Amino acid sequence: MNLTVQDIFDLNEGLTRLSEKEEIDIGVGFKIARISREVGEEFNTAQKTRSKLLEKYKDEDLGNGKIKLKEDKIDDFRQEVDELMKQEVKIDIQKISIEELKG
Repeated sequence: MNLTVQDIFDLNEGLTRLSEKEEIDIGVGFKIARISREVGEEFNTAQKTRSKLLEKYKDEDLGNGKIKLKEDKIDDFRQEVDELMKQEVKIDIQKISIEELKG
């Protein structure tokens, strides 16, 4: 399956929420865990790349995980992040139907 990096970020968030649900069937939970592992690897790669961009355009560290970007480079930063989010990734994951999630 081909996904964009943006899809990977969105899918990672959704899978995290799904994995926290207690009422999911064990078989579906196992599928979700396997998909999460595959998506998580791509997510981590994309997140590392995004972090490099933050370092590249960082003006100062404000603490608590917050940074200030260089004022004259904000558009360049956004452009590069947009380019990153459009990158395609091929990932082999098993689909889960809505019926399976309903249990």
